[in-house]
Amino acid sequence: MKKFIIVMTAVVIMFFMPPIRASAAEKSGYVYTIINNEATVTGFTGEPVYVEIPESIEGCRVTEIRDNAFYECGSLKHVTIPDTVEKIGHHAFYACFSLESISLPDSVSEIGMGCFCGCSALNSISLPENLSKLPDSCFRSCTSLKIAALPQSITQIGDFCFSGCTSLTTVSFGDEVTSLGDCSFYMCDSLKGIYVPPSVENIGVCAIGFIPTESGAAPLEDFTLLGMKKSAAQNYAENCSLTFENAEDSVHAFAIRKVSGQRVTIPSVFVIFGGILLILVSLMLFKKRKRFK
Repeated sequence: MKKFIIVMTAVVIMFFMPPIRASAAEKSGYVYTIINNEATVTGFTGEPVYVEIPESIEGCRVTEIRDNAFYECGSLKHVTIPDTVEKIGHHAFYACFSLESISLPDSVSEIGMGCFCGCSALNSISLPENLSKLPDSCFRSCTSLKIAALPQSITQIGDFCFSGCTSLTTVSFGDEVTSLGDCSFYMCDSLKGIYVPPSVENIGVCAIGFIPTESGAAPLEDFTLLGMKKSAAQNYAENCSLTFENAEDSVHAFAIRKVSGQRVTIPSVFVIFGGILLILVSLMLFKKRKRFK
């Protein structure tokens, strides 16, 4: 009798208890699931070229793009990600070799390893300010990527993060970055110089200024590592037989250029401002003199 009452009680509770939503469906080239009123993009259907992920699906916020969601989706050229997405899983866009650009909204605070690895057509990236870490192999072998302007929030750059980005010519770090992982900029043979801020404390093996050869990794010719004296950057350059040049800050580093084979150094940004101020004063004096005539 007691067992009967317990069973009947459980049946009543299950009958009246509100159900937990869990569904899977397809829409506009992608597959999604809904669990506990949150939608997650889990995969794709067919050969999508343009994918626009909405802010909500079936009244539920889209908060995540799951691991391997668009893995080897070779047809994908453009994807729009709404500002409701907070996480993009590992290898989510791995080997999407037709993907040309990616813009991550500020809501994204985490991206997984190998997320955009092998996206050989990717030529521009826009990263959110809430992102603190670029994981291992994140942009590895993105051979069309030319500029990597990293937000101030980035503190860590993982192993092989930009390895094999053979078209990369410009890299800029924020002042919060503390570590560059092993081979993070390995085989970036178009990169002729890079400024490493004094905030960086750890630089991994072959992280910067190395390319592969038949006899193993070798320093990149005509490469200059810029940074402050007595910093991790200088120690790395000296240990790896790379050319090092002192630069007090990123502005100073930007002002150091090669012109006709000769290096021209501008001490600081104030020299530039001083020149502009001198021109303005000269124009004012010229107008005043002309008025009195």
